[in-house]
This record gives sequence, C-alpha cells and structure tokens, in this order.
Amino acid sequence: MKFLLSIFTLIILTGSCNSAKETLTEQKESSSQVSLSGTYNLQQLGSKDVALKPVTIKFNDSTNEASGISGCNSFFGSYTLKENTIKFGPIVTSKKYCNPDLNTVEKDFIEALNKVNSFVIKDNTLTFLNNDTKLFTATKNEASRPGKDDVVQDNYKRYSVIYKASTRGSFKQIEVSKTDIKISEDRDLKNIDTYPCNPQDWKALNNLLSNNIVENLDLLKAPTDNRAFDGAAHATLSVIKGDVLTMTPSFDHGKPPKEIESIVNKILSMAEIATKQ
Repeated sequence: MKFLLSIFTLIILTGSCNSAKETLTEQKESSSQVSLSGTYNLQQLGSKDVALKPVTIKFNDSTNEASGISGCNSFFGSYTLKENTIKFGPIVTSKKYCNPDLNTVEKDFIEALNKVNSFVIKDNTLTFLNNDTKLFTATKNEASRPGKDDVVQDNYKRYSVIYKASTRGSFKQIEVSKTDIKISEDRDLKNIDTYPCNPQDWKALNNLLSNNIVENLDLLKAPTDNRAFDGAAHATLSVIKGDVLTMTPSFDHGKPPKEIESIVNKILSMAEIATKQ
C-alpha cells in the first residue's frame, strides 16, 4: 500500500511540475508579445493617488524611447524590454518652474522610473515594479468618444496649440485655437488676454501641423542648450487634441527644433498681429 501511495504521489508531483512549467512558458510567450506603445496616465504613485495630476508616460516600441509629463516638466529617455522586464536609460527632464506639490510628485515619479525593473500589464492597466514592490500604475489613454454628454463632446473636440517661453523672471504663454488667441504673462494663468483668431491664419497653422509632427513632438531634440544657463529663456510647444496632450522637450526660445520652426514662427506672428489690432 505504501508503495502504491508513493507512486501516486510521484505522479501528482510530476503533473504539478509539468503544469507549472507549462504555465511559466505560457506567461513568457504572452509577455514576449506585449507591446507598450501608447500613452498612459498615472493613477497611483507609491501609496499616493495621482489620477488628477498631469503625469503621463508614452512608449514607442519601434524606437525604444519613453517620454511624457512628469508633473509639470517634460521628460525623455530610452528603455529596454525583455519579456516582462524593463529598464529605463538616463531620464532627462526640462527645467520649468513648478509649484511645491507638483515638485514632490515629479521627484517621486522620476525616482520610481529609475527603480523599475519589471512590469505587469492587464487589460489597459500597467503596473511597474521593483522586484515585488509596486512603484506605480498607469492606464492607457484612449481618446474620449463624444456622445455621453455635452461636456465630453466639447472636450473631445478641443484642439489648440500652445507655445510657452519662460525664465525665472519672465513668463509668456500663447494658446491658439480655431476661434481664439489667448496670451498671458501670468504664470498662474489668472490674467489672460483673448483675441479673435483669423480663420486664414488658423488654416495656415493647421496645415503645418501634420500628424507625423504632432505624434512625434516629444521625440524632438533641441538644437542648442543656452537654456542650461541662468537667464536664458526655455520654451515648449504643445498640441492638445481632445484629452490628449503632446509636448516637445524644452528648447531655447528663438532656437526651436528645425521640424517645428515654421510652426513656432507662425504662432509668434499671429500673436504679434493680434495684439496690434
């Protein structure tokens, strides 16, 4: 009887081992097929709920580049994937002025990125870990579809272009949409001057904003680095379509990347004409 029980136990253990091996193989095969490409909104950072904070991360699997908004600054870096492991290369951020609350979120997020070594993806939710410690979770950003209510429909239709330039002592933001040109020199954006947008100018600007340029704004490289010194103005160009924001890394005001030079010049020209009317 003991002999029969031993054989039975051996069969069960062998079957369990085979089952575990099959499960592990399935997980590896599944992980190797995962694509991270897309834009994700952070939901949880450590124990903090950051769903309402402007923290996003975008992956481009074709170039292995990651970018996004880390609180109020933009960031850029590389990453490597192998099954369900991930490692981020050096993370570079812009140097915009941030309020203390966003400064803390930004600091914690960049530190978390540097610690990440694995991830789990389920449906549209990504969880990033350091070994068994959960660092942050993010959900894939799917463009809102109109139809639920007027607020959602208005948000879905939103389309504007923002040029922002600042130093420690100065600030200027120009936001151009189909109907308005909004200009502010107030960092808190409490005081904004609004001017009508010339339809022909908007059409010309829109023609410059090809899909390829908009989708790759966060991958552009600044041609000069004068902003690294105190007093030199740094700038960014952002495009908002619906609830999706794409923004360039920081560059020197007056020296934009060649790919967007005509766009920046057009925005500055539209703002100058509007203020003189």
